[in-house]
Amino acid sequence: MSHLDDLPKRHSSHRIEEQSKTAFRVAISECEEFAIQSDDCDYGTDFQIEAVDGGEMTNVRVHVQLKGTTCEASPDGSVSVSVARTNVSYLLMQPGSIFVCYHILTRRLLVCRVDDVVRLYEHRGKEWCDQQSLTVRFKNTFDHGFQQSLREYVVASARGERDRRLNLAIHPPETLSMVREEGAIDLPVPADPTQAKRVLVELYEGGQDRIISLSFDKFRAVLGSSDDTFLLAYMAEINLGINGTKCDQIRIRQGIDALHNTIHGGQSSPGSVLYSIGNGWLALKEFKKARDAYNSALLLLDESKGAAARCSKNLGTALEKLNHPDAARSLYERALELDPNLAEAHFALGLWHYRHKHADLDRALDHLDAIVWPRGSAGTLLAVQGWRAEILFRQRRTREAIREVRALLHGAPSAAWVWPWCARLVSIYGKSSVEATQFSISFWGAYLEEFRDDLPARKEILLCVYYLHDRGERTGWDYERFRKAAETLAADGDPDAALLWDRAGHWAQMAEDWQEAETCFRRAFQLSPNEYGYCLGTALNFLHRYEEAIAVLLPQATEHQPDAMSWFQLAVAREGIGDVHGCIDAYKQALALDEGYDRAWFNLGGAYWNSGNHTAAVSIWKEAIRLFPTHPLSSRLKTDLPHLLG
Repeated sequence: MSHLDDLPKRHSSHRIEEQSKTAFRVAISECEEFAIQSDDCDYGTDFQIEAVDGGEMTNVRVHVQLKGTTCEASPDGSVSVSVARTNVSYLLMQPGSIFVCYHILTRRLLVCRVDDVVRLYEHRGKEWCDQQSLTVRFKNTFDHGFQQSLREYVVASARGERDRRLNLAIHPPETLSMVREEGAIDLPVPADPTQAKRVLVELYEGGQDRIISLSFDKFRAVLGSSDDTFLLAYMAEINLGINGTKCDQIRIRQGIDALHNTIHGGQSSPGSVLYSIGNGWLALKEFKKARDAYNSALLLLDESKGAAARCSKNLGTALEKLNHPDAARSLYERALELDPNLAEAHFALGLWHYRHKHADLDRALDHLDAIVWPRGSAGTLLAVQGWRAEILFRQRRTREAIREVRALLHGAPSAAWVWPWCARLVSIYGKSSVEATQFSISFWGAYLEEFRDDLPARKEILLCVYYLHDRGERTGWDYERFRKAAETLAADGDPDAALLWDRAGHWAQMAEDWQEAETCFRRAFQLSPNEYGYCLGTALNFLHRYEEAIAVLLPQATEHQPDAMSWFQLAVAREGIGDVHGCIDAYKQALALDEGYDRAWFNLGGAYWNSGNHTAAVSIWKEAIRLFPTHPLSSRLKTDLPHLLG
């Protein structure tokens, strides 16, 4: 029976994964700058950590992909790990995302920002966009200092975005025409109680909850708060709360009390009253009380009626808020069994599939598409369009998403959230293709007509123009216009002025105007020397100002951006001042970081040749030819030095 003891072996990757997770949890716990809120793998996210600010939870979250490795570290202590390019793209959707690596051999927890990975590859050109995997080089320690810096950054960024949303919401004078609420009518309520009742019933059945709310005191004055029909005014206020719009919580609490008083009055079934009470608690975000009321209502409601379907859906909402997502989904599906056309159930189930940790975008969109006409106000239809646009963008169905945004903007005059929502989507997804970018330019032009001189919108236009120019598309802009626009934005206080100067520099670089490129890159470098020294150093090399280039590139290569490309440009600069040995050392550093750097191989051979060490040069060139047999320089070397290279 010894064969029965032949059991499966635990793969070594499990041990590495567990050690990595343990080290990460300890680091987070010890520093107390973040709290772990999720550790479910989600398309590249292994952890979500929430920033803790002065002991207060902020709801600002950072997405983390965790790696563990037993590979040997480089001589400088850095560790390199391969990751899927799609994971990088996924993490980029959330600001502040990071890669964290646990190096088993040295028991060090290292970190690299996702934005840094992309910036480093961008320096090399567009070829990386077609790669299946990217190399992430870890050098920084995931210690208290880094965590504190990261926390301060993401909290400040989130507060800035929050303040911007609020600034749009409080409607400055130039946007007053856009922020009027749906149906904001000062309704002349009839003084006759019978007529007032008819008006109130008509408005409620027509889903005009906002008009009822604005006229609440008038209806109460005519009907009295004890009138049975006046319950509709309370229920309209409850509907506003459920839909997440402005409501009066005192009225909702009064409505709950009034509904309790009618349970045994005989005017409405107890089940319907309990359902409405549950709606009141749901509007007040008292989800346990809502759950209890809905459960009681379902015992009394006739399942052949629509109220049972709506009650099941709202019970699902309460349970989802109480962190019972699977039970919530079951109730949404039960609601659709009772009423296959229930719009709010399709809406809830669609968002459930979208927000779930294993998002199913197709099913989410199927449910949103099933909404023929949402019950209640037009604001619900706008919300459906808003979510459809986001899902379509995420599915890369750009043309359909753009159509959805165009349709959504028609509702902007009646819903203040529409412009900010669309601006967020266009900012995130609007430069994913030439077609999307062309639409984005027209969108931001319209946006500026509504929000004049908005700095982020003006910046987005420049970034879109640069995107098209970089891909050879006609824009109607020349370098001088782009440069002046960037300069104006910088003078107006745009926080991303360094980025704009960098883009202006690249525009000049594409035109091979290295003098202008150096001027723009220097402006970017002056604003953010740690990030933009590489491009300035490269421009100085092309201008043969090698001493200046070394002063800029040396800190980049050794500290701020220690990658192969920085060492390559430093080698060029050292060669320019005649420092052959320094040049050779720099090329070797570049190849130590990236063995596939073709130009570094050929240039290193040239540096040896120029130093008089022909033997070393030939050896390096032979290896380069072996590694890159189809490279033009391989053919040239074999032609120029056939007696040495064959």
